[in-house]
Amino acid sequence: MRWWVAAMVAVGLAGTALAEAREADNPVKDDLRDLGRDLNRERRVFKRLQRESTSLLTILAELDGQVEQADRDLAETQQRLAELERQLEESRKLREQAAESLSALRDRLAHRLRQIYLQGELGWLDLVFGADSISEGLQGYELAKRLAISDERLARQVARSRDQITETEQRIERQKSELEQARVQVELRREQAAAARDEQLSAVDLVRRKAGLHRRAMSELKRASGRLSDLVASMEGKAPAARGLASWRGRLPSPVPGARVETGFGKQVDQRFGTVTMNQGVDLRAALGTLVKAVYPGKVVFAQTFQGYGRLVIVEHGGGYYTLYGHLDRFEVAKGDRVEQGSPIGTLGQSGSLKGPYLYFEIRRGGQAQDPTSWVKL
Repeated sequence: MRWWVAAMVAVGLAGTALAEAREADNPVKDDLRDLGRDLNRERRVFKRLQRESTSLLTILAELDGQVEQADRDLAETQQRLAELERQLEESRKLREQAAESLSALRDRLAHRLRQIYLQGELGWLDLVFGADSISEGLQGYELAKRLAISDERLARQVARSRDQITETEQRIERQKSELEQARVQVELRREQAAAARDEQLSAVDLVRRKAGLHRRAMSELKRASGRLSDLVASMEGKAPAARGLASWRGRLPSPVPGARVETGFGKQVDQRFGTVTMNQGVDLRAALGTLVKAVYPGKVVFAQTFQGYGRLVIVEHGGGYYTLYGHLDRFEVAKGDRVEQGSPIGTLGQSGSLKGPYLYFEIRRGGQAQDPTSWVKL
């Protein structure tokens, strides 16, 4: 019987422990919840990629835009938060100054009241009528009048300072409320930016893993490359002839010093899916946000989003030479700007990218893509 009782006790304890575990934080349950959320997001993105007639690159560009807008909203809200904090600090300083002024005025007023008290009820009358002559009496009257006006002015200043402190304190309370609302907005913008990035990463990951989506993406990238060639060709003949860049062949600095060449120039075969693509430039892998620099002086002739290449900058160097910088995170230049060798072009990003953050870099001459490794020290 003892063993039966012991077994029942053990079962009871186990049941209690399980109930407590359900109530307490459960890391496994949290992990499963996160995994479920990730799977739902992936299913949603996958259905959209399968369902929509628009191109994968268009969807990716839309997601890029959502991330960019969320980041912009977050930056604006953070600026508003910083401005509110500055205003709040100024209001606090004004309140301190008003409080110091009020204290000084009260001290002066207290001193005047003590003097009036010491003179007694007939002090001012004695000053006027106790004079030896009419002239002295008039002087005493003028003095009493000026002192009375001064006392009245002092009393009004005290009242104004007190009102100023009250008004400043009310303003501080309003600013505190606005500040808290701005903080809530910052957190909301952060969540929106994170959600937009998650959607983007899900789309990119699906294109990597799903054969049909991958082949479709490669086909669209090929068409995007053709559109980019047409864009550069449309710029031909607009720059004066020059041999400056040609003389730097093999000696140009890297647009991203220290970056690794992930994908080289020319024909590329994907071993997993068997797709073949022509890379007109090189893919340089480096950390997100790394500064991208111009390899040679020139003029920015294009600086905007281009489907398949994200945020793209094209620099014209004369003599039919162009350098192209794709998938930037943000621009540091605008169309029409002059750049020097080493000038910031933008920051390395993943806009329009199907494989995370990297820089797509091209050199073209007369509309023909050149192997960057024969020009740049990579």
